[in-house]
Amino acid sequence: MSKRRRKTKAEVLAGLQDFARKRAEANADYRRLISTGCEAQLIEQGTAVKARRIDVFQLLIERRALDQDAFDAVRAYEEDLAMAQGYLTPERQIDHIRGSTEGAPGQNITQYAIDASKRLQWVRDRMSRRDYRLLEALLNDHSAILSRWRHTVQEITGENRDECQAAVVRAMAENLRDVRERYKDRPREEQGRIAA
Repeated sequence: MSKRRRKTKAEVLAGLQDFARKRAEANADYRRLISTGCEAQLIEQGTAVKARRIDVFQLLIERRALDQDAFDAVRAYEEDLAMAQGYLTPERQIDHIRGSTEGAPGQNITQYAIDASKRLQWVRDRMSRRDYRLLEALLNDHSAILSRWRHTVQEITGENRDECQAAVVRAMAENLRDVRERYKDRPREEQGRIAA
């Protein structure tokens, strides 16, 4: 059995300085992340930061203030928006290089993008004006993150009380859920007439 060598005073001081430096960097990261609206937590004796950026919809679902179906409707609407704008097609990915410029403009539009556009038009035509404006505002430019969503709700609806702002967002998400469910139940002959 070998004896462990004891650290010298210089090694101990260097280790303490390194620990203090890591802790200071982690604290700076923690404050920066909190200021941008992230949910952050110091870990590993304060030398590292764990963070996630959540929006008002995630906050409400975690607090059980929003139904899962309404939350899913918001996320499905976000996906339709991205699909209709072409962000989910390979041609719009950052690492995609288009090798040819031949062909008619718009040839890379998929049926998925067309269907997503029809669902977006259906929602736009059937939601109340205020709810639709709120939905669009919250999904635009990170306006739904924790540090911004209350300002966005107040700007669109005029509501400034905290508990009422959450209720407005919940009602809008439930309205979106109902409108999207009616899209699934519409008659077959109506499919061709929606947002051509």
